[in-house]
Amino acid sequence: MFKEREKIPIEWTDLSDELRTDKATREILYKYFATLEEYVRASISNKYEDQARQSFWINGKGKRNQIKNKINDGSSIFAALEEADFSTLMNQVKKLPVADREKMFGEVGTDDNLDAAVVLRNAVSHHRFLKECELKTCTVDENSSDTLFSNIQNLRQLLPLPYRFGQNGKGGITGDLLRINIII
Repeated sequence: MFKEREKIPIEWTDLSDELRTDKATREILYKYFATLEEYVRASISNKYEDQARQSFWINGKGKRNQIKNKINDGSSIFAALEEADFSTLMNQVKKLPVADREKMFGEVGTDDNLDAAVVLRNAVSHHRFLKECELKTCTVDENSSDTLFSNIQNLRQLLPLPYRFGQNGKGGITGDLLRINIII
């Protein structure tokens, strides 16, 4: 038979605050994941639009993720990348020459950090309760962790500089999260 669960008193205001903060956090992260996604598409497209035939293009799972086949069939790189999902884009970044990956992300564009971004992005997109999500380990400022805090910092370090802190150092993802009392 089933064991009876221990009853823990829950205050509605506490639960409501947690849910409201989680939803607000997901909305902010979703916006910045969209920014990161478009940044990756634009960076790759700008670099290779005139050099479409490359050996490192990948074919992901599913018809919409067939980057290599679409390019070989005459699609522009931007058009081929536009249909790729976030996971396929991150996998494509991993296949780029090291110099191109470093131009986009510096030294923080490691396989582990890109994989961690995919897992967090999926949690955000599927409306999972973020504090309870099992996330991947990423490295931020030489510290490796799988916490939500570290994964949000990882997203920030992968973003183009103006989206990390804004124009005045008080905007971007850092400022948006601060407005909901999350300090990263």
